[in-house]
Amino acid sequence: MLVSAVVIAAILITTALAYSIDWLAEYIPYEYEKNIAQSFESKSDERNLVDDYLQQLADNLTRHMDMPEGMEITVHYVNQDIVNAMATLGGHIFIYRGLLEKLPHENALVMLLGHEIGHIKLRHPIKGLGKGIIISLVLAALLGQSSDVASGLLTDTSTLTMLSFSREQEEHADLEGLHATQNYFQHTKGADDLFKVLLHEHDEKGIYVPQIMSSHPDTQYRITLINQLVSDYQWPTGGVLHPIPETITTRLTSDKKTD
Repeated sequence: MLVSAVVIAAILITTALAYSIDWLAEYIPYEYEKNIAQSFESKSDERNLVDDYLQQLADNLTRHMDMPEGMEITVHYVNQDIVNAMATLGGHIFIYRGLLEKLPHENALVMLLGHEIGHIKLRHPIKGLGKGIIISLVLAALLGQSSDVASGLLTDTSTLTMLSFSREQEEHADLEGLHATQNYFQHTKGADDLFKVLLHEHDEKGIYVPQIMSSHPDTQYRITLINQLVSDYQWPTGGVLHPIPETITTRLTSDKKTD
């Protein structure tokens, strides 16, 4: 009876923890998370002109985003013809050439960076890990185990770049990005062009995933939502659209030819 009681108690505790992932994630110190993701730091020696440009833009942007103390962002340029960007553990953001070269101006890029920084600010990457990993990391942190030991749970670097965010988290990140765009430029003109690019990609490739079937909100819905938010907050929609520097677009073109 004692063994059975212990087993039942363990099952109940584990179940309770599994349903409290977002709450539990707040107990994983950000420094602990950064140490787990230290495998990304090796990329810093390979940084180039585009990395530096994106990093400077992100650094300027975070000053307008009320970031938690000690939270740092590192942006990585990925020279691949993929229309994608992602935020992952330890404040790391990956922006792919395939998406960068399709952005019509810097305003859309600021919206993109603001969105990805928003994920990190709200601790979405750590919340996006599997329940079992989260519980193990929380226990390791509470028991005082080093992050080196805990990082053994994430032996494959690809695990860190394949986190899934809920539709609600994506919408919250959109709002963070929109706030950042408004605070940075003092207007929101061009913010929705990011999603128009994504919508065009979907239409061009003949890919459509209904919102209810996707972890990301439907792209047209996101355009409607951010325009509604702009209206609700009464933010200016008129302003200057800033071009992406010619040195950067030239480098993107060069990278594409040699890819």
